[in-house]
Amino acid sequence: MNSEMIFLKKVNPKSEMIEAAPVRITGKYMILAMVFVLAASGIARAQENFGWGLKVGINASTQAELGNICDNNKLVAGFNGGLVARYGFNDWLGVRSGLDFQMKGTLCDKSGNESDVTNRVNYLLLPVKAEFSAGEKAGFKNGQRLFFATGPYAGYVLNAKQINGDAKTDLDLYNDFDYGWSFELGYQIPVMKSNALQFSLNYDMGIADVAENADSQNKSASFNIAWLF
Repeated sequence: MNSEMIFLKKVNPKSEMIEAAPVRITGKYMILAMVFVLAASGIARAQENFGWGLKVGINASTQAELGNICDNNKLVAGFNGGLVARYGFNDWLGVRSGLDFQMKGTLCDKSGNESDVTNRVNYLLLPVKAEFSAGEKAGFKNGQRLFFATGPYAGYVLNAKQINGDAKTDLDLYNDFDYGWSFELGYQIPVMKSNALQFSLNYDMGIADVAENADSQNKSASFNIAWLF
């Protein structure tokens, strides 16, 4: 019977070394890294220049012919509030927008009625304004600034009612959409490190007719207080 002998060879792990392949950083990865760094810095800078907040205010509105700033005999008081957003390009220029709920309307001729007859129209407005600021370079201290903003706005009618004493009647004569031009003058006071308080006066001059066959547009002046985060 033939016998077979099997020889086992011991392998010393220290005697064999695995050579690692060199890692090459190609131009493609360099470009991707640069794009990532630039994008991250751009996002961080955009967050520093962007602010948003909440605002509330009161207004006086009417409906008058184009060119007539207001009709003093037909002013009605209302509430407005919503979101405000701002992006600053530099120390003096920015863009201001938001989403506003505004109560507008006008007083109607009484026509023998003892109580006032009011047409109340509630709008959802989207303004887009260029904002010009005067800050520390103009002599304001501690981050305070004076700003003026102007630009167009677009609005959509949420509902419309005629109010005669305790009686309310739905109105369907108003156009669904409204647009015009807005002016705002305000003052901002920093609060803590990242918040600010704003006080502003705003005037909206309607351009679109409020209803068909009606030569009248919305006019509204408001005082607002905003808290920016």
